[in-house]
Amino acid sequence: MTTEQLTAQIMAHGKDIAALWQSAKSAHKRIDENDRIIKGIHKLASNIEALTLQVKLLTERMDNSIDRMERSIKSQGGRIGAVETFCRTVERNEQSLCALESRVDAIEKEPAAKWKDLVRQMIALVCAGLIGSALAYLIR
Repeated sequence: MTTEQLTAQIMAHGKDIAALWQSAKSAHKRIDENDRIIKGIHKLASNIEALTLQVKLLTERMDNSIDRMERSIKSQGGRIGAVETFCRTVERNEQSLCALESRVDAIEKEPAAKWKDLVRQMIALVCAGLIGSALAYLIR
């Protein structure tokens, strides 16, 4: 082979090497870009994992709060029932007290009524006696 042929072959191989070199550079750039994307995906996955944990904890807190609220509502319902029962009892007691007061008033008025009747009868007897005496004095 001649030098010119060798030079032509080297030049041809040089062009091939340059093309391969460009292809390798392009591949490295794509690999670097893919690495950057993969790192971003890993970071995103980590953030999603952290958010999932926070949502889980928040859900648990809300469930606990809801349970406490339900227990409180049931407790309040029991208290409200007790208050309603107490109010009904107080109302019945007030009715009984009113009836008792009426009976006491009637009992208290009874001796006064008897005394008034006695006084009326005494006055009537005294008047009858006086009238009878006056009539007996006039008739004699």
